[in-house]
Amino acid sequence: FKKVRMNMSYKVVDVMTKKLITLHPKDKVQRAKKIFKDCDIHHIPVVVMNKVVGIISQGDILLLEGLIENSFDRFIQDKKLKLDTVDQVMTPDPICADIGSTTKEVLHIMLKCRINAIPIVEGDDIRGLVTSRDLLHILYENLEPDEKQLPR
Repeated sequence: FKKVRMNMSYKVVDVMTKKLITLHPKDKVQRAKKIFKDCDIHHIPVVVMNKVVGIISQGDILLLEGLIENSFDRFIQDKKLKLDTVDQVMTPDPICADIGSTTKEVLHIMLKCRINAIPIVEGDDIRGLVTSRDLLHILYENLEPDEKQLPR
């Protein structure tokens, strides 16, 4: 494999998603599932009065549904009926990055914390979201034209 040098000095404000779809903690999980399907996204910040209180991922829902469906534990199966709001599935108080952060700083946090999305905040207010997919796009754009050819 050939090493690719990547310019990681981009500011997150230049690569983040700014037009966000957000959820409220009391929104239904069904609403989140519909958004994931219809919008082809994998992470949704959970917000109250423009402040990030959580994040929910498509993987969170799939994992939870799989655990409940495959459990022999009656308590867990009964709990399925009660897991209907976003606050019951979301990761509360997610790691956030400041709007002045660089992509290098965000990438470091993602790798260290093993996460795929970071809400971007200015003070307490959400301003955007950076995902691992956004960072992969930067990597791809930094490839030489001949390197963008898919192997046969």
